[in-house]
Amino acid sequence: MSVDLNVNGSNRRHFTPERKFEIVKEVLVGKVPVSEVCRKYNIDTRQYYSWQKKFLEGAYEAFKNSSRKKARKEQSKEAEIGRMRNVIAILAEENLALKKVLGNCRAC
Repeated sequence: MSVDLNVNGSNRRHFTPERKFEIVKEVLVGKVPVSEVCRKYNIDTRQYYSWQKKFLEGAYEAFKNSSRKKARKEQSKEAEIGRMRNVIAILAEENLALKKVLGNCRAC
């Protein structure tokens, strides 16, 4: 859907982000020629290609952000494993010390 605006005496249309998305998707998914879609919505092909560029850049950023999230999650898991290993080492040390004190240590 577009909204007609009267700015300084000229008629300009404003397409919502959702509508721009649908128009670009119509070409990419529907295998409809750009020229046909531009005629259908009465837009210039340069305008369409500008929207398509933003569309594809947004898709790239989404993939890029997804891999960053995975990397951060992986780092968080590694840090948690490190903390758990430290706790295990401390507990093993305490256990060994207690066995020595109580005299129940065969390996000491």
